[in-house]
Amino acid sequence: MASPPTPATRLAQALVPLGPVERTLAIGPFPIRIVGLSTELASALELRWGGFLAPGPPAGPRLTLSLRAGGAGHWLAAPRPGEPYRIESTGGPGQRIVASYHFALGPESGEGTWRVGLTEGADEPAPRILDNVLRVVAARLAVAEGGFALHAAGLLHEGRAYLFAGPSRAGKSTVARALAPAISLGDDFAVVLPERGAWSAPALPFDNSERAPAEPPRGLQPVAAVFRLFQAEATRVERPPAGRAASSLLACAALPWTYPELGGALLEQVGRFVAGDAFRHLYFPRAGPLWSDLLQRSC
Repeated sequence: MASPPTPATRLAQALVPLGPVERTLAIGPFPIRIVGLSTELASALELRWGGFLAPGPPAGPRLTLSLRAGGAGHWLAAPRPGEPYRIESTGGPGQRIVASYHFALGPESGEGTWRVGLTEGADEPAPRILDNVLRVVAARLAVAEGGFALHAAGLLHEGRAYLFAGPSRAGKSTVARALAPAISLGDDFAVVLPERGAWSAPALPFDNSERAPAEPPRGLQPVAAVFRLFQAEATRVERPPAGRAASSLLACAALPWTYPELGGALLEQVGRFVAGDAFRHLYFPRAGPLWSDLLQRSC
């Protein structure tokens, strides 16, 4: 029996666009041009990505994603019951292929364009599949631009960004709810970028509610602190030493295996961030801390 085609082979054979529609997605300061959308998928993304999405081509896009019909069936072996969601990466610089169950993406000939193959009729909604594609893209762009991406909830409070990082079930959504009415910058994915000698974070369209605001905060927000979350019986804040801080923050990095050629840059940029003394460990009860308690303990 012949082996199924690899994601790279299958992606190379995906030639037909999903449709004629084009949209622009703002990932912080990076406009991402998305071409080849079907009308139905474009309408669904307008609901999911809200005010982060605009019609037409952007000025100076950081990246163009060309969407293609990828046929039926899984790109990776179907998940087993209870298996965590898998995204895998193969190939070297310029030939990187990133694949999951219902998509694969990789660079096309010509600078600044990646082809995305999407499963037709998948058992996962197409907007959610494309959301995962854009998380891969955002993580890569963040490191390429001198920053990094995290599994984190972001909140805007009095003009400054607070990020709460950790793996699934660490309590990111719990803390975000406890600290309302702060403005959300996204509840499970964050990007930190250098800006004029400091660090900033943008609002992002990725939200577990699957509906972004129509009027999200614009621009880059100065980062006040990044907290790695740990659940405990009482609230306390710890400033770990530099080595421990770097390894702790790296444990929250988003999808680092999808851009191994940028691994050295990721290590360097995380090291520079923790050297600036804006990284903390936050131990908290499930009820969550109040702003006054949290800010007092962070000083």
